[in-house]
Amino acid sequence: MLPRPARFRQLSSLPFTSKSISPTLSTRLNRRHYSSASSSTSRPLKVAIIGSGPSGFYTASRILNSLPRDSPNGNNVEVHMYERLPTPYGLVRYGVAPDHPEVKNCQHKFDELSSDPRFRFFGNVLLSSQPSSSPSTTTPSSALSPYTYPHSVRISFDDILPYYSTLVLTYGASLSNPLSSVNGSSSSSNPLDNVLPALAFVSWYNSHPAFSELPINLKGIKEVSIVGQGNVALDVARILLKPLDQLEKTDLSNEVLEVLAQSDLKKVRVVGRRGPGQVSFTTKEFREMLQIPNLSYNGVELGLMAEAKEMVGNERMKKRLLGLMEKPISNDGGNKSFELDFLKSPNTFIPSPQNAKKVGEVEWNLNQLLSSTPSPPTPPKSQDSAVPSPSGVIARPTGEIVRNKADMVIESVGYRSEPLSGEGEGWVLPFDEKRGKVRNVSGRVVDDQGVVVPGIYTAGWAARGPVGVIASTMHDAYSLSDQLLDDHFNSPTTVSISSPLNPNPEEGIPDALTRAQQKGGIVVDLDSWKRIDEAEKSRAKELDNGKEREKFRKVEEMLSVLQ
Repeated sequence: MLPRPARFRQLSSLPFTSKSISPTLSTRLNRRHYSSASSSTSRPLKVAIIGSGPSGFYTASRILNSLPRDSPNGNNVEVHMYERLPTPYGLVRYGVAPDHPEVKNCQHKFDELSSDPRFRFFGNVLLSSQPSSSPSTTTPSSALSPYTYPHSVRISFDDILPYYSTLVLTYGASLSNPLSSVNGSSSSSNPLDNVLPALAFVSWYNSHPAFSELPINLKGIKEVSIVGQGNVALDVARILLKPLDQLEKTDLSNEVLEVLAQSDLKKVRVVGRRGPGQVSFTTKEFREMLQIPNLSYNGVELGLMAEAKEMVGNERMKKRLLGLMEKPISNDGGNKSFELDFLKSPNTFIPSPQNAKKVGEVEWNLNQLLSSTPSPPTPPKSQDSAVPSPSGVIARPTGEIVRNKADMVIESVGYRSEPLSGEGEGWVLPFDEKRGKVRNVSGRVVDDQGVVVPGIYTAGWAARGPVGVIASTMHDAYSLSDQLLDDHFNSPTTVSISSPLNPNPEEGIPDALTRAQQKGGIVVDLDSWKRIDEAEKSRAKELDNGKEREKFRKVEEMLSVLQ
């Protein structure tokens, strides 16, 4: 083991601030440029990727494929991936709807990495500034899930930074945007039962260990209101409304299927604060809703639809979506209905007369639409075809209120990332608390003054918020990887800038991991993950339920396979 360097070494890197960065720099560079003999004397590239979702494994794949093992620089690169759960895939495993198995095909990209000896996976490792002696601190911090990842090996940035020349943060968005101002919401001071964020509900039915213990009970639940009109809102509505026989062969666990089988649901209402022209779900998702057997849909009120058509003008994708939305569907033999409701924002969630701890109604503020200059951040160019274009239309309350019955409320109003590090000694990750994402410009992490932190990058939802689909995430991860390689191999080497990273990274894995394992901590490597993977597939075969796998819902179940 090489001597541990000083915490802040002088690193050769780029001498610029965020103001001098071009967003389009190095989006498509020649891979052979990095692996050529002319750059074979460059400093070693040892990368730590935090998070094993799509952004993480696409970034790792691009870096390693750009530097083939038989090239001059190919043997001077390592990529280590850290994940706080024993299982990889992130959003693909725990966020993608189970009835969309084709979206999960990107898992093969991660599987391909396992054949490259320059790649290592460290699962069940939680990177956090919270000391292991404080297990009461929630991670993620959600009143609905006090889960603290008690079985994971906890390490800090200071434990790993001396071992890497480059750090890439791709840990996604694992917290919900709060509706704390709405009385009775899940993030309010007096939350009601059966009011929960979409993140919690989606994580529950996808068997995420942090939410597997949520007390979901659909018996007696006849009307559900979903706040928000994005693709996640439609995913939730579809899982609630689909016939059970269309879900039994998915990777929904038996425990979840048993809860869905007891459902008394009759109506799902998906409510947005703006109009039909401003919904953020896609045509594909909405068309799939309309294909649910024996489901009634009441269409959109004519006056509202006429106004929406005028607003969208000649936007082809929007016009096509509005054409689907305006047509009602009647199913005389069906007993379930789906509704879209508009121009409403939740004012308060009202307790049920039968049980003051549970929600019974929603009181909505009625809104009107006003034109405004678009203020939300726009997605990267690669997502233009996948994400609805930003709208300059905002909603303002009229002062009127209405109520509707709701036995359950799902808050689908967006996700945000965790800061990972906080107050205290050691390096602190630059984090934008207001926007809920890592501070960055075009993927390069910047400090509070807007100055680039050399060698530290971010991609995916941790970088830009929960925008886009997996295909566009792949393109953005590739672009960031090309930018990273260009910075590393082609930037000037005469300028020194203080950095928490090590230009000559220590060999091997961080000492903190070795010490933790010696004390009984379990770090899940690729071989261990394969054993967990095979155990889930074996469970499905034993149950003879026609599924590819029967997921473990608890970390201790996963780790027991390795004992």
